[in-house]
Amino acid sequence: MQRLESVRCAAAIGLCLMSWGLAHAQSLERQDICAVQARKAYQEWQQDEWNQTRVRGVSRVSSEYRSHYNIKLQKCLILIELTSMVDKSTANSAILMDAYERRPYASYLSFSDKPTPMSCELIPSLQQKKYCSTREEFDAFVASYLEE
Repeated sequence: MQRLESVRCAAAIGLCLMSWGLAHAQSLERQDICAVQARKAYQEWQQDEWNQTRVRGVSRVSSEYRSHYNIKLQKCLILIELTSMVDKSTANSAILMDAYERRPYASYLSFSDKPTPMSCELIPSLQQKKYCSTREEFDAFVASYLEE
């Protein structure tokens, strides 16, 4: 009887480990697919941004991105950060969006010569939009999406 219990317990543990292993492998696969899509979205975003800003005399200083597959939302997210020069002011902007649909979840824009952000929007759903007043609020909101 005790041996039968041990076998059942071992079988249950084995099933749990196999299930976890399969879920982990699927998660890694989704992260890889997301990384490819995010790179494509970033390249398209760079081209669109370049076409929009070169006319207005904005020069790009730097831009970078990172991707994250959010398991809870089942969405591929991309966070893009951009530093530009506008006249004699440095502009810092960031956007968190869906890498496939391009739906924004948060956006931020500030200028070095202004004490508060020019724009800071947190958009958890299409029906909801909240405004933030600091980069810290923006970063905390974004972190909640990039940790899941």
